[in-house]
Amino acid sequence: MHGLWHLDYHTANFIRSLRANGEWVAPKILGILDDRSRLCCHAQWYFEESAENLIHAVIQGIQKRGLFRALLSDNGSQMLAGETREGLARLGILHDTTLRACPEQNGKQEAWWGSVEGRLLAMLENVPNLTLEALNHATQAWVEMEYNRRHHSEIGEAPAERFLRGPSVGRPSPSAEELRLAFRIEETRTQRRSDGTVSIDGVRFEVPSRYRHLERMSVRYASWDLGRVHLVDARTGTLLTPLYPLDRAKNADGVRRVLGPVASVPVDEAPPAKVKSTEMAPLLRRLIDDYDRAGLPPAYLPKNDEPTVDDKEND
Repeated sequence: MHGLWHLDYHTANFIRSLRANGEWVAPKILGILDDRSRLCCHAQWYFEESAENLIHAVIQGIQKRGLFRALLSDNGSQMLAGETREGLARLGILHDTTLRACPEQNGKQEAWWGSVEGRLLAMLENVPNLTLEALNHATQAWVEMEYNRRHHSEIGEAPAERFLRGPSVGRPSPSAEELRLAFRIEETRTQRRSDGTVSIDGVRFEVPSRYRHLERMSVRYASWDLGRVHLVDARTGTLLTPLYPLDRAKNADGVRRVLGPVASVPVDEAPPAKVKSTEMAPLLRRLIDDYDRAGLPPAYLPKNDEPTVDDKEND
């Protein structure tokens, strides 16, 4: 198990889901299968086929089943996105793609769509006002309670039984934060010496003063999440420090920021600074630990694909 996973998007042509804005759309399901056992590692419906949604599903599959060794997909733009390719490489996963216009090379994944449409969607065909939340809820129940436990004609047993029996070459799943930080693209930027900033997708980010001597620097980010940007060591890939957007309102108070020592000066020689605690309150941490030990986690993480108020105003 975990030697090879298959992944692909599929559009439900005869199922329509109702969005919050009153629009009927054809949802897209992203399915992930284990090659040897045919186990569905994760399946989730989205409104859009994007690299962000693909990574959102892959992370959940890794957390539920474990870290796999290789991935086979087609040549869609979501599979070839920099965040996807670089993230898989950082996790030690080999990514292979099929030839152009040759979907039969990923035949096991293509055959699985027959089960999805013949069993799952057939049971939802007459359901009115089918929302994405209800569709995902029904899909998780069908995958875990029927498909993964039902006798498979090709392997002669249920996918869950074959998956548990092994052998397995999988690895333990990294933490959720490590997975999110892995699926990002790394690029080189030139520091603007006049104000100590770098530009990423039209947004200026402040560079800490101890790195002001660097002219060229490597930054790592996801194009859809500029709230998590890091300065990295290009030679080792080590995360050096997070970068935050330039706060123009705060800079307008007329007080210049204090320049700290450059990175070449040992940290011990730098003047001590007051560091605000970032730890969670002990009571809240205890409540979270009690909740984690109480029962099973949710089968999927919902994702809000609805347009924001600002996006509607821009339109």
